[in-house]
Amino acid sequence: MATLIKKNRVTDDPWTKIDDFELLPETAPSFSILPMETFSNVSEWPIKPKRLGAWFGTGIELSALTQEILSLPLLCINVENFNDGKIFSLATMIKQNLSYKGELRVIGNILIDQVPYLSRCGIDSFSLADQSDLEYALFILKQAPAQSRFHNHSHSTD
Repeated sequence: MATLIKKNRVTDDPWTKIDDFELLPETAPSFSILPMETFSNVSEWPIKPKRLGAWFGTGIELSALTQEILSLPLLCINVENFNDGKIFSLATMIKQNLSYKGELRVIGNILIDQVPYLSRCGIDSFSLADQSDLEYALFILKQAPAQSRFHNHSHSTD
């Protein structure tokens, strides 16, 4: 289980991360976060009437993030190792270079102290382990320097 921090507060998360690479987007329930690879065989975009998201690792090539993938309301970067600094540049490139307007979330193994820096790189929400010190995470997020140019508080994925 994980806890979601979004818009500087702890909130309920309607989304569920799915690790099944065989599940097709057409058969997945709404509010599923599917492995990005499962979207490769979708024949008709946009996928309606469902709300689906995609997750991928920090080693993804930006060219794999097609316009169809970028049209999804939620993209999640799955961090396996908190020492993997690629998360910072990847988030920045997704928001800045690819102009992603949806919710960009980090999931996986991150340190609480990384939260404000990830926020400045364009991360909109954080799925943290339940044993995380949420009060401290909120405190340092609120004490962080001014929000970056990537923050757009009009996300439609609330």
